[in-house]
Amino acid sequence: MAHSTDPYKRSFSGSVGAGLNALFGGSKRTYYMLEHKMSSKYHKAGETQEIIIDRIELGRDPRCQVRFDNTMTTISRRHAAIVRDGDRWKLLNLSETNPTLLNGRNVTDEWYLQNGDEIELSLGGPRLGFIIPTGKNAAVGSIKLTRRLSLFRKQALRPYKTAITILSILLLLSVAGLSGWLYMQDKTNKETIAALKTEQAAQEKQWQERFEDQKNEIKKSEAKADSIKKFMESKISSLQSEVKVVVQRTKSTNEAISKCDPYVYYIRVLKVEIEFEGRLVETDKLSWSGTGFLLDDGRFVTARHVVEPWFSFMNGGEIDTDMLKLNKIANNGGKIIAHFGAFSSSGDNFTFTSDQFFINRRLDDTGVDDDGYAVRMSQHRYLDWAYLKTSRTEGLKFDAIKSTSLERGEDLMVLGFPYNIGAYSPSDITPQLSSGITTARGLTENLIVTSNSSYERGNSGGPVFWRDSSGDLTVVGIVSSILGRSTGAIIPIAEINNY
Repeated sequence: MAHSTDPYKRSFSGSVGAGLNALFGGSKRTYYMLEHKMSSKYHKAGETQEIIIDRIELGRDPRCQVRFDNTMTTISRRHAAIVRDGDRWKLLNLSETNPTLLNGRNVTDEWYLQNGDEIELSLGGPRLGFIIPTGKNAAVGSIKLTRRLSLFRKQALRPYKTAITILSILLLLSVAGLSGWLYMQDKTNKETIAALKTEQAAQEKQWQERFEDQKNEIKKSEAKADSIKKFMESKISSLQSEVKVVVQRTKSTNEAISKCDPYVYYIRVLKVEIEFEGRLVETDKLSWSGTGFLLDDGRFVTARHVVEPWFSFMNGGEIDTDMLKLNKIANNGGKIIAHFGAFSSSGDNFTFTSDQFFINRRLDDTGVDDDGYAVRMSQHRYLDWAYLKTSRTEGLKFDAIKSTSLERGEDLMVLGFPYNIGAYSPSDITPQLSSGITTARGLTENLIVTSNSSYERGNSGGPVFWRDSSGDLTVVGIVSSILGRSTGAIIPIAEINNY
C-alpha cells in the first residue's frame, strides 16, 4: 500500500504546470502508458494512451483525461486518479459507490502501481494495463514535440478548458485588446493545425507502410500455402502408391500363409504312462499343448519342452511341481512316456509318443535335490527342439543356411496356437499368425532373437517363416520361448540338421 499523502484534489499547477515541464523539460521526466483492454465509445481494445502529466482522472466526467461514456453506469463521473509520487505512481480511488480494482483486488484508498499492473473500474468494468516504457523510450523527450503538444492539450488543459478560455479572453482584452487576442488565437490555431497536419501525414505514412508490409506478408503466405499444397498432393500420391503395394503384399502373404496352414499341427497330450518300481500307471489328468509342423523331407518338428516338459520344470521362474515329480521318476530308475495327438487344418491327424523323437540331451544339467533324488534339466534354449521321422512326402520347405545368416530388421512370421486359440476342436483347426523382427545379424548365443514378438505360450514348437524375394515362405526356425515382454528366442532350423 502507498504511504499516506495529502488529500487528492484537482490542481491547476499540478496539471498545467506538470504539463509545461513535460513539454519543455521532457528529456529527464518519465511518463507511462495506459493500454485499453476493452472497447468503449471513446477507446478501442488495444489502444494505448501516453500520459505525460503528473495527475489524471478516470471516469465519465468530460473533464477526465481518460473518459468513458455515460452508458457505462458502473463507472463514476470521477472514478479514480493516477498521481506522481516522486519517481513512482499511485492509483487513488475517488468513487464512493463503485469499486476500483488493481490486479483483481479492491483499492479502498491508494496503492502504488507497478509496470504491468491491471486497473479495473468496477467489477466487470473496463480494464487498463499500466505500462512504464524502458530504455530510450523511458523519457517524455522520446515523444515528438508535435505529439507532446497534442497530449498537453488533451491532458493538462482539458479539465480547465473553460477556465483557461475565459482567463485568456480577460487577459488579452486588458493587455492587447480583443484584436490582439484574436490574432494570437488565430496564430495558435494555425500552429496547432500545422502540427496536426504534420502528425496526420506521419501517421498516414506509417499506415501506408503497414499496409504494404501486410500485402507482402499475404503474398508470402499464399506462396507458402501453394508450396504446402503441392507437397501434400505429392505426399498423398506417394502414400496411395505405398498403400497399393502394402495391399498387394498383404494379399500375397495371405495366399502364401494359406498354403502353409495344412502342414502346421496343434499338439495336445492325450495321456501319460508312468512306470516306476515295477508299477505302470496311466493318467489323463496332466494337460499341456503346443505346435508342430511337417517339413518337405518328412520330418515332424516341435519344441523339446512340448514333447517332454518334465525336463523343463521351471515355468516363468516358478517350479511346476507335477513336472518336477515326473523328472525325479524319469531320472531315478523310472520311465515316462507321453502320448500325443496332432491335428491339422486339412483334417489330417495322427498320434505319436515322446520316446519316438530325436532329442539332444547331452548338455542337460544334472544334480541331486535335498531329498537325494537325481534331477536332470534342459538349460540350453538352442537345443529346445525335437523331431521324428514320418513317411510323409509333402511339407514346408526350409533353409538351414539362411536360418544362421538373417540380417538385422528382417520380418519373420510365426504360425501356431497361442493359449490354444485356433484349436477349437479336432475338426476346426486354424493356425494363428504372429510376428517378430530380428534384432541382430546372424545368431545371438546360437539363437535367432526377435523384438516386437507377438507370439505367446502355445506357439512353442511352431514354424518361423522368412519371406524370400519371390514371395515364398521358407521355414528358418522353431519357436522356443519368450525372453521378456516382447523379446523372443527362436531355434535356427539348422540345429536339427546337425544331429
